Amino acid sequence: MTDQPDMRFDIDALFEHMTGNLGHELQNELDWNFSLQSPDFQALQNVADELEPEYLVQLHESIQEIDSEGNHSEGDPLLCVIQRAALTPDEVKALANRLNVLAEERGLSYEGVSCYEPINEEELLGWQSLDDACWQLRNATGSGLELNAELPWTFLVVVPDLDGMQNIARELEALGFDDRDDYHEPDEQGLLGVCAFVEGRNNEFDLRETTEKIRQVAERHGGQLEGIQFYTRDDMYDVFGVEEDV
Repeated sequence: MTDQPDMRFDIDALFEHMTGNLGHELQNELDWNFSLQSPDFQALQNVADELEPEYLVQLHESIQEIDSEGNHSEGDPLLCVIQRAALTPDEVKALANRLNVLAEERGLSYEGVSCYEPINEEELLGWQSLDDACWQLRNATGSGLELNAELPWTFLVVVPDLDGMQNIARELEALGFDDRDDYHEPDEQGLLGVCAFVEGRNNEFDLRETTEKIRQVAERHGGQLEGIQFYTRDDMYDVFGVEEDV
């Protein structure tokens, strides 16, 4: 059996996968994320200060790590160095080499490179998938929001019939999701809804766990989780134009 290349470090394999399997065109911009890790937070902070004039830097005091058996643990601080550009393989290799050398000089661990399409900021206002919501949490942490800081979570469930909506609302109530808006009138697509407001926090593991509970309730009664946001009730009303007498 042939070992698969680790595309965090094999730049040629990464580009081959992107262009051959994902349809990426080299003239399109991506967010290139180069990662450095160390138990020494101050050492990462020093590097972040040096690189900030050139790149977007995100410094995480800790990260959630998941092993092969699905167990969660708290990992060492992580520095993400991000460049938004249409880079060639040689340009990515040059930047990876620069950061790898810097890591060796400072006693840090270079953790490789990943890339993703730039997030459309307008889309962040709408209902997000779980993965996008977790990305937003990581971005907020990198921008200075403390891990486990209080943060409102809002979940929207949609369902095609009144019985399903009422059953979802009752089961969520029994599970402790008692701060809700239950929408008895169908929207333009003929769907009813349940919107749950949760006193959450900046913790990706907790968000995933809560999302899974709500998703399972929705699907048991013929509904689905439409999305997640980090809104208070007032924020949600303002963004989506919801009347307060629901």
